[in-house]
Amino acid sequence: MTGSDNTARLRKMMAAYEGPQHSVVGMQLHDGCAQYLMVQPPLDQPPPAPLAPEALFFEIGSITKVFTAILLCHLVEEGMVDPQAPLREIAPELAEVPDWITAERLSAHTSGLPRIHVPLWKALLRPLPADPYATFSLADLLDWLQRWRHSPACKAPRKLRHGYSNLGVGLLGEALALRTGQPYLALLQDRLLNPLGLTDTGVTLSADQQRRFQQPRRPRGKPVLPWTFQAIAAAGCLRSTAGDLARFAAAVIKAHRAPETPLDRAICRASQPVFGLGPKDHTTPAAQCSGWLQLQLDPARPRYLFHDGATAGSTAALYICPEAGKACAILSNNGIAASLWRALKLEGSNQRRQAAELFADLH
Repeated sequence: MTGSDNTARLRKMMAAYEGPQHSVVGMQLHDGCAQYLMVQPPLDQPPPAPLAPEALFFEIGSITKVFTAILLCHLVEEGMVDPQAPLREIAPELAEVPDWITAERLSAHTSGLPRIHVPLWKALLRPLPADPYATFSLADLLDWLQRWRHSPACKAPRKLRHGYSNLGVGLLGEALALRTGQPYLALLQDRLLNPLGLTDTGVTLSADQQRRFQQPRRPRGKPVLPWTFQAIAAAGCLRSTAGDLARFAAAVIKAHRAPETPLDRAICRASQPVFGLGPKDHTTPAAQCSGWLQLQLDPARPRYLFHDGATAGSTAALYICPEAGKACAILSNNGIAASLWRALKLEGSNQRRQAAELFADLH
């Protein structure tokens, strides 16, 4: 497979993210070298200097969960957190957390907590606010836990089950903050973002970064508010660039090849399967790791790590194959999840299999 063929495959993956007023950036990493592609609509007021595709800022939504899981694993490596101990042992504030909920279960979505703090039937009857997590504070989270603990919905699971939970990962981030005495974002900055040199990944943007931030939009182009977070920050608060995701992917690949530091070992720990999502709980073709999904859609092709992210106005995906030393990512300011038709179209484009084929071609 030639370089032009690989470029064509990445561009095909990007096509499902395109829209009338949307920017889409694709990245592929091969032998330590990153290539970037960009599709942008005509601009009414072009910037004085063209912006490189790898410099454009996007919301990355739930890809944040991968960073949170590695942060957990870093604290495990340091001996500060026992991932299999009851979470309530971390701090007095977490006394209402049931005994069966552990840090590992939160990072692997097997805690039994619901997807969000609002019952799904209420979310269906009454649409969530434009910025749904903005006002949900730590006090609100602790109050929700107390009410849930004493409700019929709170039952110890007879069998470990997988149920994706933004609420659970948000709780995990707050628990790590309570354990260390640092706010979640400061902790993430100190233990992960700064050591990896990810200067274009964060929440509060500088004037220059704000200039590069791509306005989130619905699929037809209507601008929407960027999401902001309090207690659920660890589940989806980050904004980043294709350049920083390439640097992150390179660090993940390096850690798997030669784990030298506690952070390297944390990166490797986070990629180990925790719960099999295949038939009879097998880890093939899919397994839930700490944060990541691990996929092997074809036994003849290498396994790879995956996570995607979606907000009201942005959609992103990150794929890393440590075995082949390759990665790819797609970032867009197109809120595909806001449109059932566009979401089905994205699902129908079978992005995960296309990524598997890309890694196989480059293997």
